[in-house]
Amino acid sequence: MTNTAAFKAIVCLALLGAMPMPLLAQARAGDPTPAPAFATATGVSVTVWMTQLRGPRGLTIDPAGRLWVAEESAGRVTRIDAERRSMVIATGLHGPHDLALDAQGRVYVAETATGNILVLREGQPARIHIADLDSPVDLDFDASGRLLVCELVGARVSVFEGTRKVGTLVEGFRPHGLAFAGGGAVYVSDTSGRRVVKVVAGQAVATVATQVDGPIGLAIGPSGDVFVAERGAGRVLRIRPDGTSVAVIQGLTTPRDPVFDKHGNLFVAETDAGRVLRLVGSF
Repeated sequence: MTNTAAFKAIVCLALLGAMPMPLLAQARAGDPTPAPAFATATGVSVTVWMTQLRGPRGLTIDPAGRLWVAEESAGRVTRIDAERRSMVIATGLHGPHDLALDAQGRVYVAETATGNILVLREGQPARIHIADLDSPVDLDFDASGRLLVCELVGARVSVFEGTRKVGTLVEGFRPHGLAFAGGGAVYVSDTSGRRVVKVVAGQAVATVATQVDGPIGLAIGPSGDVFVAERGAGRVLRIRPDGTSVAVIQGLTTPRDPVFDKHGNLFVAETDAGRVLRLVGSF
């Protein structure tokens, strides 16, 4: 790692409040365990879906319903099937922070410590897809197949077609989360402004929620509502189209990166607790 890359990694860790975690054993299969006594909204139930993870951050779910987890502290990516059997897909990574799948099912990793976006193929070494980004922390593909990347220290969301940068979606704040809605709208978490914004091409950036305490990751629920993990407040917030919001679950330990499966169940990572939760309800 170059001196410049190392400096950027230190700055990014300071911004994110990342803390090293103790070495834990590989996650084991078994029945989902009841969650601790979290406070949940009416009609929402929660279970601990997987434990003994090392710094879980970015989550994504593939077409087969398998959950992929970026374990930042372990420098690896782990895949968990519906029976909670886990398999390590890639190791030796440097600050894996978020994951995304393209239309062909390939998995991409935001490797924050190096500034690279990697592409994973099972049974093959990770390959650099895009290099020299300014602390990439979140990424996702839009409906047209373009890759959008949140560059935290760079304070922008960059847009790529293949490996070529074709534009900047928004800039001027520290983004840490993307979610795509209908009509080409993109929701973005603004960690520096403690808000969630909505970006539509040709329109001014619109603030949809303020006073969001450490927004890390976004997801659109089956209802079309926006769900954001509030790291500072230890909860997942549901934001309705009229801008009102309600806590779906509270009492979490550094929650990050909510994601929905095809059944409408909500998964969220608790980084410092080393686990992933599954929430069931009408979302």
